[in-house]
Amino acid sequence: MFRMINPERTAYMFLGSFLTTVFCLQWWQSSAYPATFWIVILFVFINLIFFERTRKITIPIIIGIILALLNIQRVTHNTQPETTDWYANNSKVTIHGIISDEPDRRPLQTKYTIEAFDLTDSSGSIIPVKGKTLVTDREQWPEFNYGDEVEVTGRLQKPEQIDEFHYDRYLSRFDIYSVMYFSKIKLLSSNHDNKFFAFLFNTKQKFEKQINRIYAEPHASFLAGLLTGSRKGIPAHLMENFNTTGLTHIIAISGYNITIVISVITGMLFWLPLKWRFVPAVIAIISFTLFVGASAAVVRASIMGILGLLALQTNRLAHTRLAILWTLFFMLVWNPKYLWYDAGFQLSFLAVIGLVELSPYIEKYFKRITPTLGIREALQMTISAQICAVPLIVLLFGRLSLIAPIANVLVAPAIPLAMLFGFIGTVLSFIWFPLGQFCAFIGWAFMEWIVLVATVCSKIPFASVEIQFINVGSIVIYYVLLVYLMVRKKCK
Repeated sequence: MFRMINPERTAYMFLGSFLTTVFCLQWWQSSAYPATFWIVILFVFINLIFFERTRKITIPIIIGIILALLNIQRVTHNTQPETTDWYANNSKVTIHGIISDEPDRRPLQTKYTIEAFDLTDSSGSIIPVKGKTLVTDREQWPEFNYGDEVEVTGRLQKPEQIDEFHYDRYLSRFDIYSVMYFSKIKLLSSNHDNKFFAFLFNTKQKFEKQINRIYAEPHASFLAGLLTGSRKGIPAHLMENFNTTGLTHIIAISGYNITIVISVITGMLFWLPLKWRFVPAVIAIISFTLFVGASAAVVRASIMGILGLLALQTNRLAHTRLAILWTLFFMLVWNPKYLWYDAGFQLSFLAVIGLVELSPYIEKYFKRITPTLGIREALQMTISAQICAVPLIVLLFGRLSLIAPIANVLVAPAIPLAMLFGFIGTVLSFIWFPLGQFCAFIGWAFMEWIVLVATVCSKIPFASVEIQFINVGSIVIYYVLLVYLMVRKKCK
C-alpha cells in the first residue's frame, strides 16, 4: 500500500531539485530542449513510479526537474526576424515604441527602455517587431517619461561584455537584447502608462529629489543608495573606499539592509511583547517599499528582510527554511535570471541564509552588547551575513577585503539608523521642512560616520588584496567546511 511521505521532506526534495536544476541550466539555456531529452526523463519517471520504495522520493524530484526545464524554456530568448535584436548589426534604424520603464537619469546622459512596435531599417522598410531596446540619450533635453510614445533613431547594436563585466547578461535580466549608445528621440504622444507603475515611479522620483533638497553630496547619493540601491552620483573615490573596505554591499539594497532596519524598529518597540512587534515592523517596511518606488530590487529585499526577521523571532527553524525556499522558488519561476546574473538577489539570499543558519551559533558572543535600538542584533546579523556572503563578494568584486570584518562591525550599528533617520527626515520634510532637516541631520551624522570609517580603513596597508582568479573549488570547500562546523557545533 502507498504510504504518505513526510510533507516537509517532500517539499525539500521538490524545491531542492527545482533550484539545483535552475542553477545548472544557466550553462544550457534553450527555448526547446531536444525531444530525446524529454523522452528519457519521461521514461525514467514512468519506470520509477512503479517502484514503491523509490517513487516517494523520485516523484517530487522529477517534478521539480521538469518544472525547472519548462521554466527555462519559457524565459530563454530566441533571436528571430520579429525581434529587435535581429537587426542589431550596427546599422542605422528608427524604432517606434513606448518608454516601458522608469528612465535612468544620470548627470551626463539618460537611459530609456523602449518597448518596440515596429522598426524602420536603412532601406526605409517598416517591419513589425517586438522586444526591448536600451537607448542612451546624451542630449538630456527635452526629458521623456515613462509611458511616452517615441521614435528613436540611431545605430542598433547588441550589448557586449565590458572588461570583466558581462553587460549582455546583466541586461538579459530585463529582457533587453539590443542597445543604442547614441540616439535621437522624437516624442509622438504621452500618457500610455500603467497608472499604478506611473504612481510608483513618480513617488520615487519625488522622494529622490527631496533627498537632494535636504542633503548635500555625497550624502544625498549615499542615502539614495542605502534606500533604493541607486549608485548614481556617488563619487568614484568613495565607491573605491567602499570596495576596499568590503562595504559595497550596504548600497546594494538587500534583505540584509532591510532586516537590520526592521531589527531597529522592533528595538524601539521594546515596551511591546516580542510577538506584537513583528506586525508594526512589517507595516513600516511595506510603507517604506511603496514610498521609495517599489522597484524590483527593493521589493525582493523587503521580502528577504521580512523572512530574516521571521527567522530571528521564531524558534521554528524548519518552517523558516521552507518559507525562504518557497519564496526563492516563486521568484525564480518569475525570472530565473535573478539567480544567475543579479548580484543584489544573490547577496540578499546568502545574507538571509546567514541570518537563519549562523545567528543562533554566534548569538552568545554578543550577550554583553546593549540591545538598545537593535544594536546587538545589527552586529549579530552583520557578522552572520558576512560569513555567508564573503566568497560571493570576492567572486563578484575580484578582491578580498582583509579589513572588512572590522569595518563592518564599526558601521553595523550606524547603517539602520542612517537609513531610518534619513527616510523619516525626508518624509517629514514634505510636511514641514525644518522638522525634516532636524531628523535628517541625525541621519547625516550616522552617514558621516560610515564614510569616515570607509575612508580611514581604506588607507590601512593591505586593507584589501586583489584576487585575479578565484577557484570555484575553493568556494565549495569554504561552504562545506562552514556546514561541517555548524553540524559539529549542533552535535555538541
